[in-house]
Order: sequence, then C-alpha cells, then structure tokens
Amino acid sequence: MLELGISQAQTQFTKLLTKTVVIVDKKSHIKKAVIMPYEEYMLLIKIKKMLVEDNTDNGIFDQFAGLLESDFKTDDEKYNKIVD
Repeated sequence: MLELGISQAQTQFTKLLTKTVVIVDKKSHIKKAVIMPYEEYMLLIKIKKMLVEDNTDNGIFDQFAGLLESDFKTDDEKYNKIVD
C-alpha cells in the first residue's frame, strides 16, 4: 500500500486510481483518506457481509437467551427512550 501526502495525491490523482493508496497529512501524521480500485472495495464489502451473516446465523447473536427483570431500572436516557 502506498502512502502519499495530500499535495502528492492531488497532483498524481489519475495515476492513483489503479492502486490502493493511503493519503496522510504529513504535518500531523494523521491518515486522511484511502483510494482503492472499485473491485477491491467490492471484495471488502462482500467479505464484511459474509462475516456479518455468519455472526448472526452461527455466532454469538443466535445464542443470546436472557431477559431483564421486570423491575429493572437505569438512568441511561437512550435506553429509557427505547424501552418506554
């Protein structure tokens, strides 16, 4: 994988469309973006979908069996909005 600064990526943009490239802010050393070929992107999406389907069919989610007690109370606002 190629790492380029923002200005380098701007000047070489059309050449980069066939490679996987990480664009890095050279001053702060923070990764800002990734450019990758569409085929590689679709492969990642396909792998992610397979992992999610596997987890919901055969993973930890199908083994959950539990209920909260009827008198369960919490101060979590998000939880209370959903439940109430």
